[in-house]
Amino acid sequence: MTDNGATAIHASWTIAHRDGDHRILDNGVVVYRNDRIVHVGQSYDGPVARRIEAPGRLLIPGLISTHAHVGASYGDHLVVDGGRRDLLGTGFLNYEPMREGQVGLDHGTDADASIRYGFSLLLRHGITTVVEMGGGLFDDGKTMLRRAAESGIRLYYGPSFNPGRYIVDDRGRIVREIREDVALRQLQYASDFIARHAGDNGGRFHGMLIPGEAFNCTPAIFEATRNAADDLGVGIALRLAEQVYEFHEALRRTGRTPVRLIEDSGILRPRTVLGDGRFVGGNSQTAYAYDDDLDRLAASGATIAHTPIAGMRRGGILESFDRYRKRGVKLSIGTASHPLDMIAEMRSASLLGKIADQSVEAASAADVFRAATLGGAEALGRPDLGRVAVGAKADLTLIDLARLRVGPVFDPIRMLLHATTSDCVEMVVVDGDTVVENGRVLAFDVADDVGRVRDGAHRIQEDFASRNWSGRKIEDVFPPALPAWTA
Repeated sequence: MTDNGATAIHASWTIAHRDGDHRILDNGVVVYRNDRIVHVGQSYDGPVARRIEAPGRLLIPGLISTHAHVGASYGDHLVVDGGRRDLLGTGFLNYEPMREGQVGLDHGTDADASIRYGFSLLLRHGITTVVEMGGGLFDDGKTMLRRAAESGIRLYYGPSFNPGRYIVDDRGRIVREIREDVALRQLQYASDFIARHAGDNGGRFHGMLIPGEAFNCTPAIFEATRNAADDLGVGIALRLAEQVYEFHEALRRTGRTPVRLIEDSGILRPRTVLGDGRFVGGNSQTAYAYDDDLDRLAASGATIAHTPIAGMRRGGILESFDRYRKRGVKLSIGTASHPLDMIAEMRSASLLGKIADQSVEAASAADVFRAATLGGAEALGRPDLGRVAVGAKADLTLIDLARLRVGPVFDPIRMLLHATTSDCVEMVVVDGDTVVENGRVLAFDVADDVGRVRDGAHRIQEDFASRNWSGRKIEDVFPPALPAWTA
């Protein structure tokens, strides 16, 4: 007798969940039927429709990115190694603000292809669940939702209602403008969108309220967001303490740190996911020694979505992964912008954590892996995600550890973090559906989407002087790493 809905995977190593934590299961078998895992153990003699033999492979729970900007991230490609010095290492302020009336950097590019490209990157890198930070606003979020459904990924999302925008004045200064009335209207649309689409994508779409930056939120926005989240039964995701400027401006205006301000708003609570969270009291770049911010974060039950690559590109690190963890702050891992690579993020989190603490024991592979799986699941209120266990969702990622670059495997999790790359991701399953097989994303023509994204980058390059507040060419604002060969 054959069970047409059951698949068994026999891997050399499985990271299985037991007694409240991950465990290494050698030469085990995982069986899933439809969208659920039905067996985890050393052997399985029951009937299955498909049996996958995976020697030299590591089977892990699907990875969870709790902070991502799905798309080509054109601006973030530009600011590597450079940017305005007066912005103190901030990334997006180097390319996002325009003069009044100018079009944005990615205006006229293929936004649909950009979204397909982003979802392909996430899946190809072993991510099965993502919190998308409110993008796709060119058509009110419809394409974001539709392409997520086609890709098969589990999406937490809502159209952003950022109450602030940045513009450049005639002297080149960046000015912050708060538009509370606009944000409240956008919040109403986001709430309606979430209610209208609840349960879409075969149950893989889940609403999340995304008010952009905490720095730009007013008390009225915080209150309305909190009330809407309660009415809808959804979580909240926003960026917090990602700029030195933000930290000092909050301190100057109110005498309180960004964490204190958001605590007073009542929005700091479980199922609130805070992107970045680097510039808190005690961080060396703030020149503010008082570090009770971490105690406030820990007491709240909110989760920090640690995005190490975005920070280190701008010359900053979390100080530190273990400092947050040992103080009781809940941690997850986000992929922020390009290349949306969770394996690279985990490796960076571990290595930077060791450097920050100057300790070989800091930011262990196990603790970082827990953040990328169990930490993300807890942030979303999903005990059925981030683990390989009976009854959990059939979200699985198969990693090839038989590659030349990996070599001998004494510990599969340490090898995952410190010896593999995303190219080692062989198979990805979401809700029991295979979405990546033999390293290939099944939903989209990836080569075509990459071509369309590159065409968009070329268009930006040609039109840059008319898009940038300075009127200068792209090579003058963002010089290439090496000079061109000239005749």
